[in-house]
Amino acid sequence: MELKSRATVCALLLLLLVLSHYDGGYGGGGGGGRMLAVEARVCTGKSEHHSFPCISDRHCSDDCIKQRGGWTAGYCRRATCTCQKAC
Repeated sequence: MELKSRATVCALLLLLLVLSHYDGGYGGGGGGGRMLAVEARVCTGKSEHHSFPCISDRHCSDDCIKQRGGWTAGYCRRATCTCQKAC
């Protein structure tokens, strides 16, 4: 690959990287570009309905919402369905 075309590819990749981290200056919360961070506590627990390995985040989430305990979401990691809710 020529030096000129290699430099062009590197410049485009750098531009994509910069643009992927730019949020338009709003900071997500309308704070005029300031980043606002709020730490939320999240409790997790193993799903009571899944005694077999899971394969889908959506299926885990649906199962967690249906079971008692106030679970609001769920995800599948390492074939284990884990439910979560705000503490």
